Amino acid sequence: MSDLLRKSIQVLIGGTVLAFTVTWLSGGCGERIAPVDGPPASGAAGSDGPTAAVERELAQYYESASGTVFSARHTTISSKILARIEAITVRAGDEIEANTVVVRLDSRDLEARLSAARENVTGARAALTLAESERARIGGLFESKVASRRQLDRADAALRMARAALEHAQQGVADAEVGASHAEIRSPVSGRVIDRLAEPGDTAAPGAPLLRVYDPGAMRLEAPVRESLAVRLTAGQPLAVYVESLDLSLKGEIDEIVPAAEPGARTFLIKVRLPHDARLFSGMFGRVRIPAGEGERLRIPRSAVESIGQLEYATVIDGGAASRRMITTGPAVDENDVVVLSGLSEGEHVALW
Repeated sequence: MSDLLRKSIQVLIGGTVLAFTVTWLSGGCGERIAPVDGPPASGAAGSDGPTAAVERELAQYYESASGTVFSARHTTISSKILARIEAITVRAGDEIEANTVVVRLDSRDLEARLSAARENVTGARAALTLAESERARIGGLFESKVASRRQLDRADAALRMARAALEHAQQGVADAEVGASHAEIRSPVSGRVIDRLAEPGDTAAPGAPLLRVYDPGAMRLEAPVRESLAVRLTAGQPLAVYVESLDLSLKGEIDEIVPAAEPGARTFLIKVRLPHDARLFSGMFGRVRIPAGEGERLRIPRSAVESIGQLEYATVIDGGAASRRMITTGPAVDENDVVVLSGLSEGEHVALW
């Protein structure tokens, strides 16, 4: 056999195998089922079984808006003085009560100032006692015509200055006590710690945030809503909210509508107040259902729908004859019924499985 003939046979065999492979992969070797109306499959519900009518109804339509759960009350805790942090008693996730000590600062300088202020009060009291005694002595001498008016006036002035010095020293003690109280930082609200922004040994500066706390009892879902829907909403209006990660459905109420649209997206930010639930955390993803008007729709029982793969069928009963018809369904109406988008008409009857 010549080389040319051998190569021709190999090419012919290879082409035959390739053609068979392509035909098999494309389904040419199997039975095809056309997606058209036809008789019901063996074992399917027929005209003798229970049926239901395709009903048309006026329904409220909704659109879903995605948003994020936040607390309506956030608090940032910071120091009022410059001092080294000795201890932080809480961590992120801890729940705290109002007036709980959360941070302790180095108080040695503050205590030294308070001690000095108290010593100043002691000295001022001694000076006042001396000034009062001197005023009494000069007053007696003046009545006896021994001391002059000038000496009496000087004694009166010294007494007034001693009293003023005591008041100033006492105010210094009050200021030092306030400063010493700043060494213990207390939470102004009850809530949950979400951020711990410093550690023991760091220096706390006035106004620099140390902790962030939010109130878990004042959670809201904040979501942008397109303006054509948002303009129909009002504060206090109830809305349904769904938190996917928790599979949690809630009944919320519009707490606030920000009175300004986002120029690029043409949306308004709405804030929906949520009932208290310990499972809700700030930053969670949720959806809110927004009323989008009314319209007509067709509905059938869920048990009338037969699913084969990704296709949906219904068995239509017409004059005692049953035929399978491909349909398209939409969202569920309730636990029992679904919306029909195409494939059926009002008044037709479908078999129930």
